[in-house]
Amino acid sequence: MRKVLIFLAVAILVLAIGADFFVKTLAERAVATELTSELELEETPDVSIDSFPFLVALFRGRLDRMTITGHDVAAGRLNLSEVVLTLDDTSFDTGDVISGNVDQISIAGGDGESLLQEADLNQALRDEGIRARARLSPGTVALETDTGSVEGQLDVDENGLTVTGPGGISVTFQLPSLGGLVTFDDLEIIDGEATLFMDVAPGPLRRPDG
Repeated sequence: MRKVLIFLAVAILVLAIGADFFVKTLAERAVATELTSELELEETPDVSIDSFPFLVALFRGRLDRMTITGHDVAAGRLNLSEVVLTLDDTSFDTGDVISGNVDQISIAGGDGESLLQEADLNQALRDEGIRARARLSPGTVALETDTGSVEGQLDVDENGLTVTGPGGISVTFQLPSLGGLVTFDDLEIIDGEATLFMDVAPGPLRRPDG
């Protein structure tokens, strides 16, 4: 009898874990579909939910943490090759998730990082008519022009990403709004790319139509 009880307990545990994984996968797909609109993305992002057991989190309508990864996220002329957002304490309507139609997602805050490739920055500069090529190296940006290479500057704030340099070079590129709760507040330049750091304010994610 003891062996039978142990077998049943193990079987129930395996079924519970399997059901948890299956429902979690469905929920990640439903949330990813909704976030495509609310974060104003052209392609459906990858969503990873960090809450275990997930079924318990699902029925209480609140997740501990959720990670969203989008690729080739564009705003205006500038393309970010990757955007990773980590959202804390995400709440939603359980019925919406089960039906696969999530109407609203609220978050307690979070942070994230975006990756800007040197090639994408230079494409944006060309599209703006700037006759200079940016070279990104640790902590610095060099602007190569017909007359040589000069030191430039790369800054990020609430207005966007700004490239400045001698000779009147100054252009600000719009950055993705990502639902209106994201603020780009710092950056780090390394070889061939720049990492843009983001802060995510608490509140409901909104669709572009408000």
